[in-house]
Amino acid sequence: MNDIPWQAWAAWLSILAPLAGSLALGMVALLAPNIPVERSVTRCMQACLALALASTVAVGIGNGLAGNTGDIFFGDWVIAGEYKIPLTLRIDWLGILFATMSALLALLVARFSRTYLHRDPGFFRFFFMMGVFATGAQLVAFAGALDLMFAGWEAVGLASTLFIGFFHDRPEPIRSSIRALSTYRLCDSGFLLAVVAAHEWLHSTTLASLDGISSLPTWQATVIAALLMVSAMGKSAQLPFSGWLSRATEGPTPSSALFYGGISIHLGLFLLLRTWSVIDHSPIVEGVGIGIGLLTALYAASIARVQPDAKGALAHATLAQVGIIFAEIAAGWTTIALVHLLCHASLRVWQYLRAPNILHDAHRIGEHAHSGGSWLRVWVPSIDRRLCAMALSRWRLDEATDALVAPVLRLSRFLARATRIKP
Repeated sequence: MNDIPWQAWAAWLSILAPLAGSLALGMVALLAPNIPVERSVTRCMQACLALALASTVAVGIGNGLAGNTGDIFFGDWVIAGEYKIPLTLRIDWLGILFATMSALLALLVARFSRTYLHRDPGFFRFFFMMGVFATGAQLVAFAGALDLMFAGWEAVGLASTLFIGFFHDRPEPIRSSIRALSTYRLCDSGFLLAVVAAHEWLHSTTLASLDGISSLPTWQATVIAALLMVSAMGKSAQLPFSGWLSRATEGPTPSSALFYGGISIHLGLFLLLRTWSVIDHSPIVEGVGIGIGLLTALYAASIARVQPDAKGALAHATLAQVGIIFAEIAAGWTTIALVHLLCHASLRVWQYLRAPNILHDAHRIGEHAHSGGSWLRVWVPSIDRRLCAMALSRWRLDEATDALVAPVLRLSRFLARATRIKP
């Protein structure tokens, strides 16, 4: 332990500080006779998020002064037979930049939410879940092994679905939350299978072992790359898993800014950047990724042009840019993609937080967004109405997904009734 640099301990502090805030709020809620006042809740969580941001900045300063810190091994987290889950962090500029952006945006949204959610019944619940989300995002940024990254990945997914169903007194947010959760579970199985495959074929899940994936046969590298890309597609709402994004706007505006404008939807892109050594050894996966990213960008851009509400337009405009970044990463333009990701996430958070004021000030909603005319009319005037109608229905992606899922749901209901134990 004496050989571990202080930057590693600062990285752990940035990961655990938001979690400590959530645990403190939870203990107070359980032990105190009354829910704490809003001022105490916000001060506690903002202090923890500020500590996470300061720790991340300290990690960056130390990494710049002392040189690249690299992988820091703290021992094995879990040992089960021949399988070992390593507890390791990777401290490099990719993780530092993403962690700094995540901590900064989380602190900004927390300050905005203090006023936006004033006297809301779910005020305490919102800040509790924000600490869980911030912990997951920081853990994904600094994790040095796929197992540890998966833990943070799931924390972000859990917080995201709970935020979509934040207004649980209405049925639509609950249905939207379940749809997002089911999509996450389906695609996250790719991440879990990639972890298992890395254990079997590389005998380790550390990022350092993934850098040596060239020792594997091409088909094994392709399988791991494909599984990681499927997981990234679900988190970043790439086709055909884009249907849940439009439903995610059921949550409050601060959560939409944090999750589907700033951090969560870009987490899949970060996963591809972090595991680029694997993707780079699979030309098939690279080609498929370019195609999926470009198709998603076209799909989202067409829908954003006809959305009647601000959050829907922003959500699909975000998805269009995420699709382009997805294609940039698959094409190997990782530096451009990283810069694009950081700038785009910061811009979208600002736009989401500004949206209520912009709508309040505007006399006609969409006056500026559509003043230049529809690009559909310019390109293909003869079928403009049909394309606009298809874009308004989001190209019937939800209907196609429901048709595919319906047999599975019917089978699950039948099995549940058949196996029900009668008293």
